[in-house]
Amino acid sequence: MKKENLINFIKGMSIIFIIQYFCTFLLKFLKISFPAPILGIILLFVLLKTNIVKEKDIKLFCEFILKYMILFFIPLFVGITTYFDVISQNFLAIIMTIFLTTTFVIVLVGVFVENLIKFNRFLRFKKRKKEC
Repeated sequence: MKKENLINFIKGMSIIFIIQYFCTFLLKFLKISFPAPILGIILLFVLLKTNIVKEKDIKLFCEFILKYMILFFIPLFVGITTYFDVISQNFLAIIMTIFLTTTFVIVLVGVFVENLIKFNRFLRFKKRKKEC
């Protein structure tokens, strides 16, 4: 790696880590329950859009992180291959469980939202009736 690329890499890494640590500190200081990485992404987006942080400053580091991101998912695949025989024996049950629970949650949320809308309409109707 060239000296200039190394400096840009360290600069990008520093910017991202500083934003992340700032967001973590801010959330702990304010005692807010919110994921610091999400706040960090939002803050980085704002800094990029306002040109406070330039894209070229973090590009090299971000490309490096994206290039090796698959390494973070290797434990998942190792776990799947370790229990492949258990998964293959219970494949139909696993698929049915995924399908049924997903369908159940979608229907449950739909019914809940529908009843919530009806309840809000009822409250507005009741409020208007009192005003008349």
